[in-house]
Amino acid sequence: MAKTPSGHQERLKAVEILLLWEGRVSRPRLGELFDVHGSVLSRDMAAYADLAPDNCQYDTGARGYVVTPYARAQLTKGQFSEYEALVGTLALRGLRAGVELVSAQQHATHIQHGPFSRIHAAIRESKQIQIEYRSLNNPETHERTIRPHAFIQAGPRWHVRAYCDRAKGFRDFNLGRISRVDDPVHSLLPAAEEDRAWDTLITLRLVPHPHLSAAQVQLVRDEYMAGTLARAFEVRLPVSKYLVQAYRAAIDTSRQLPPDFILAVHKPSELPPGALL
Repeated sequence: MAKTPSGHQERLKAVEILLLWEGRVSRPRLGELFDVHGSVLSRDMAAYADLAPDNCQYDTGARGYVVTPYARAQLTKGQFSEYEALVGTLALRGLRAGVELVSAQQHATHIQHGPFSRIHAAIRESKQIQIEYRSLNNPETHERTIRPHAFIQAGPRWHVRAYCDRAKGFRDFNLGRISRVDDPVHSLLPAAEEDRAWDTLITLRLVPHPHLSAAQVQLVRDEYMAGTLARAFEVRLPVSKYLVQAYRAAIDTSRQLPPDFILAVHKPSELPPGALL
């Protein structure tokens, strides 16, 4: 991502955000976000440690600061949207310079920095965690042991991709349905390398809905496809369903009709299992 020229105060806030949401902060990590000399970033981290000594402690192994169990937001609001904005998750983050931008893209998942940073650490260190979870099929709180390996942002919701010991397979877990996350521990559960679905890339094609008129079809092609016949995406198999949802593309064009659906998945029956469900 493009580096962000900024002042000392903004970098102090970035230190706090990374500590809260990733569980640690280092000079190389800050260097990914700010185009300033490394020695300046080291001074920024030290300045934050002096300002909020209860929030962090220096870790020689990590060559940076790690979050403490007592950490709380002091320079920021402690909101997930601040982390999103910092790391560039929102695609339109760069539109500034006095130009107003109002985005309808909002995240609906309630996420707290403590659980998120522990999941982040488990992914980073390839460890397992025990969580309390609820799902539509099992809405009562229950425990699961998972080994996570990736985050997925799916429109307004966030998920974590993980091997689940209970399900004996890789699954997506909605972060908003996780109520507790224990500290990461060493794992013998299958790792990311064994997630065959995740490593499977498919081509997902979206086309104008077949029930549109010729003029409407051309309009949709110009809007979504640069005038071509289809919009093609090379996407991981478990992520394709979220892409279909994001574009509100019809799968069953006999039931999902315009104007609610103006795009459609091209030949959905030919896609591999798991691509649309």
